[in-house]
This record gives sequence, structure tokens and C-alpha cells, in this order.
Amino acid sequence: MKIKVFALSLCLVAGLGQTQATPSSRYSSDKRSEFRIGYSDGLTLGTASFWGMGIGDALTGTKRQDQKGSGVIGLGYRYSLNRFRVGLDLGFASVSSKYDYAGSKQKDIKETQINFIVMPVAELTYYKKGVVELYGSVAAGIDLTNTKEEGLTETGKAHADTKARNATDFAFQVNPIAVCVGNDHIGGFLEAGVGTKGFLTAGVSLKF
Repeated sequence: MKIKVFALSLCLVAGLGQTQATPSSRYSSDKRSEFRIGYSDGLTLGTASFWGMGIGDALTGTKRQDQKGSGVIGLGYRYSLNRFRVGLDLGFASVSSKYDYAGSKQKDIKETQINFIVMPVAELTYYKKGVVELYGSVAAGIDLTNTKEEGLTETGKAHADTKARNATDFAFQVNPIAVCVGNDHIGGFLEAGVGTKGFLTAGVSLKF
């Protein structure tokens, strides 16, 4: 399902680029490289983690509380090829919760999941005028997760799985609507879409 969404969105972004075609000289710049720092809401990542936890809780009868997600802190690099940009996005997020063990009424165990996201990305600028630029992007890669437990009570310490569990999952992000406002040195951006990082991403870009 994720792959189908990714493919359809790729076609959508490409279609936007064709319908808004303008001379490539408008997109030319002396600054080819761009470094980005951003923050994403991480809602889809947190929801997927909590949903997976919920299945296990239903089977074991545990009750989970204090569920928290950090959002996704991201770093990115882009290399400009006129209307197109290619690069790499890195993301870091954490999801944690506390739960009881075997019907205990206390918060016996704290479970923490650390996510490290690596995604090659491609962008297409379909409108640029002055300091305003509209673009779309697609990205696909991997989500490396590390999950560990910590005992908070004597019962929790006796039953917590202290051995870290590692997993690798498919990660993607499609942002068909994105805007950047700035000059050839610095700018701010806002991206809207769907994927591993969530629905909204905002940040700052530095060109050099």
C-alpha cells in the first residue's frame, strides 16, 4: 500500500511540473548546494508505533499510559540541477510509553523506541517568482528502529526485556505542496504531505 501511494504521488509531482513549465533560466542559481534543518510533526510515525503496541497489549492484557512522541528532527542536503534537486534526508525521532505487567496497577515498565530515518529525495520546482518558490518532493528509504525496556518497579525490573531489539522498515515521504521563501543565501520552508515523517515539515535552508 505504501509503495502504491509513493508511486501515485511521484506521478502527481511530475504532472505539476509539466503543467507549470517555464523557462529553466528562471530556476538557475549560482548556489548549487543547500543544507536544511527542519522539524516534522511525526504523527504517522507515532500512530503506527502506538498501534503496533496496542496489538501486543490486547494479547497480553497490559495497560499502556503516558504515550509520547518527539516528532522528527531532520537534516537534509540538496544539490540543484535547475528545476530539479536531488539529495538526502536524515531524521531522528523517539516514541515512549509506560505500561503495567500482568494486571499490575503500577507503571512497571517504560518502553522507548528510537527511530533513525535515511531517505534519498528528489524535488521539482514548478513555480518561482521573486523570493517565493513552490515545489514538490518524493523520498524513499529506510527506518531503523531500536526498542528497549526499562524496569520502573521491582516487578518491572524482573520482567523487562533489557536487550535492545532492532528492526528495519520501509520509509517514505511525499510532499506535493511545499513553499520556500528566501533569497540565494537563506530561506524558510513549509512542506505538506504524508509519510513516515508526518504531515507537516517546517525549517530553514542555507544555500552555498
